[in-house]
Amino acid sequence: MQHIGGIRTALFNYFFARSNGGEFVLRIEDTDRTRFHSEALQDIYDTFAWLGIEPDESPAAGGEYGPYVQSERLELYREHADRLVDTGRAYWDYTSDRRDHEGETDSDDDAVDGRGGYNYEGRDLSDTEIEAYRARGVKPVLRLLVPREGATEFEDLVLGRIKRKNKDVPADPILLKSDGFPTYHLANVIDDHLMGITHVLRAQEWVPSTPLHLLIYEAYGWEPPHFAHLPMVMGKDGSKLSKRHGATSVIEFRRSGYLAEAVTNYVSMLGWSYDDSREFFTRGELEELFSIEKINKSPAVFDYKKLDWYNGQYIRNLGDTDLRTRLLPYLQEKGWIADPAADRELARLDALLPLIRERLKTLADVTELLAFTYTVVDSWSPEDLVPRKTTASEALTYLDAAWSVLQETGVDDEERLDGALRELAESLDTKLGNIMMPLRVAVTGSRVSPPLVGSIGVLGLEETEKRVAGARAVLQKEIEHER
Repeated sequence: MQHIGGIRTALFNYFFARSNGGEFVLRIEDTDRTRFHSEALQDIYDTFAWLGIEPDESPAAGGEYGPYVQSERLELYREHADRLVDTGRAYWDYTSDRRDHEGETDSDDDAVDGRGGYNYEGRDLSDTEIEAYRARGVKPVLRLLVPREGATEFEDLVLGRIKRKNKDVPADPILLKSDGFPTYHLANVIDDHLMGITHVLRAQEWVPSTPLHLLIYEAYGWEPPHFAHLPMVMGKDGSKLSKRHGATSVIEFRRSGYLAEAVTNYVSMLGWSYDDSREFFTRGELEELFSIEKINKSPAVFDYKKLDWYNGQYIRNLGDTDLRTRLLPYLQEKGWIADPAADRELARLDALLPLIRERLKTLADVTELLAFTYTVVDSWSPEDLVPRKTTASEALTYLDAAWSVLQETGVDDEERLDGALRELAESLDTKLGNIMMPLRVAVTGSRVSPPLVGSIGVLGLEETEKRVAGARAVLQKEIEHER
């Protein structure tokens, strides 16, 4: 599934292409068949569509450099593999272990940050030895001939000049597996060249692989693209963002009620900033203003509270009709509103929206905030009904007094009712919160709820009276228990 780090990389590439009048290419890299899942491929399409990322070239959009699925380009990779053998820059190795021969691993058969376990045994096999392997049915892998001396260096558009000794590049890494599928390294280089890719923005974890890729480009005599390695996305504890930090796949955020606009805006701020103060950008603005020069070298920290804040801001800027449309599926999933919704159901929801708009961090919060209006509240916790540092007896006094004021004043004039309740608190020599808490819990079943007066207005005094009576019974029982 698409995770925050991968989506950040896709967004940076997309905005860079747009801001420079270029083209954004979606290529499906599925040569490692052990890791390929059709569900994951569909997740890419769904996620891109949700975020509004529109590739100029892709399996769906087509393009002059297709096909854009690597498993459909195997003959092309084989042809280019033979070119390396013909020029003496690669060789067929029959000596690798069975795991390599069966193609059970992909690009990381040999470590990208060291010489790996390969001992060059397959470099100089005689014709007799090769025939013996063939007779036993051994299928070879293709290995790049990596020089053991010298160094490879490049100018990273984010990190600056990077240099690696060739002895630290994987020892003659596998380019083509015995099952006929290329490793990531070979397929990636060939496709980037043939598709005319000029810039590659990718995660910093690919820095160790870049010297190897450059050696492949050099072996073909091709000009490599420009590389920009992006800062890591970390959790607040300083470790790489992972599932233990919470939801990280985009589909989880989507299901949880985050807006695509908010996710796009916030994720684009992870390691990039236009200036030191501006935080909000539309997708169109990012397509115009994004530049590699403003990418930070330091790791970015993913803050869930910050994302919640962004999301809340975007929710509050939605029009009433738009917000209602986005909230409906969550209420319909609960069975609280019919699908399609009746006019009276929509009218009731419209009356509730002003009460919850300011309290929504995600769209999914609507079910918790409005549960008291769509479900029967018939059980109350004494701990919730009794304000701190008060007794059940005092809570009952506050509840009865508040209910009397409410009956006398009504809920049509919220300002008048608020003033009456404040006067009540003064007369009872207590805080307004102590007056409101028992009534709030009685009506909604929770200490946290939308504005109480508006909630009562939607429920109606008859339903409110039933709930107050039920809460009174709980407090009376608690008083008897205290005695």
